[in-house]
Amino acid sequence: MAEDKKGFHIGQRLILPFRCQLIKLIFDNEIHTEMVGNPDIKLHQDPRNTSIYVTSRGRLSNFIGRYKYIKLIVCEWDDDLCDVTTHQKLICELHDNHEVDIAVPSEDTLFVE
Repeated sequence: MAEDKKGFHIGQRLILPFRCQLIKLIFDNEIHTEMVGNPDIKLHQDPRNTSIYVTSRGRLSNFIGRYKYIKLIVCEWDDDLCDVTTHQKLICELHDNHEVDIAVPSEDTLFVE
């Protein structure tokens, strides 16, 4: 899903370069699992991208160049959400130039679920 791809961030929008189902979003020590009606997170899907809008409480700019990561658990758009073997952990690192490095965490990376 995320192999050798870069995301993009601008303002309060994090753009993933693939379409996916978001299961869990972890940032600023907050874990979000409810995406519908969530006052802090809004999602938008188009055929090739997933956009995550973070409202002012979660300021994306706080993550740029500070060794803070946004962690996601996602699955492919057409995968079965109930099959945990389809769930993928990802880490997003934001940079000043609006690029986002997206990586699969190593086994020694702390990934609180």
